[in-house]
Amino acid sequence: MIRFCLAIAVAAVLSGCVVPERRLSIADVRELKIADVLVEFPAQPPGEPDKIVWPKAALAYAQLKMPAATRPGQSGRDPAGSVPNTPEQADWDAKFAALMQSPAAAAQMRGTLAEVVRNSFKKRFVDQPAGRRAVKLKVVVKGLQAPGGQANFSANVIVIDGVTGRPLSEYPDLVGIRAASQAVVPATPIGIIVGLAALAVIDQIRGDPAYDAIDDASSRFSGWLLRE
Repeated sequence: MIRFCLAIAVAAVLSGCVVPERRLSIADVRELKIADVLVEFPAQPPGEPDKIVWPKAALAYAQLKMPAATRPGQSGRDPAGSVPNTPEQADWDAKFAALMQSPAAAAQMRGTLAEVVRNSFKKRFVDQPAGRRAVKLKVVVKGLQAPGGQANFSANVIVIDGVTGRPLSEYPDLVGIRAASQAVVPATPIGIIVGLAALAVIDQIRGDPAYDAIDDASSRFSGWLLRE
């Protein structure tokens, strides 16, 4: 119920958003060619909670470094699927959870997110606009919340001249969402692993919610920039 209400609240916010002024005529836009997409992350102020919450990416990193087959007594089974019943298994689980929350996992998460964002925005402008004035899109990621079956992505997107670097247009506070599923994901680190294992079938069918939210944002931006 909480997830459903959150999805409704986000949808209400989006419906009430004021679309920013493009500052470029459609004739100006047709002269552009998107040469590249740059992705940046603002510095995290000390003491503030991380605005990038993507447990699936952290889980993938931890599984890469500590494959399930290395858990004592597992015989290749997923650690999320069983409760530790030996001190060795409990120790392995604690190290796995710590690895998910490590600075290395956070860095890997941001690297993955940057690549996903870049690819999502680039694919929107393969064929148009097809002008001669090279510009770049700078996507400044403000946040990603993807704690399971839902995701919210936000960013400032700036169109900059490819030669001078001068801003030509900007879409501040661009938002993309993927509505929550009805599944419930526990909030604890190990609980997140268990919850994500339970959502595996849903995610395979519907796709990773973070990808969907980012694609929603890039679609909104391209529609805004290319509108007649």
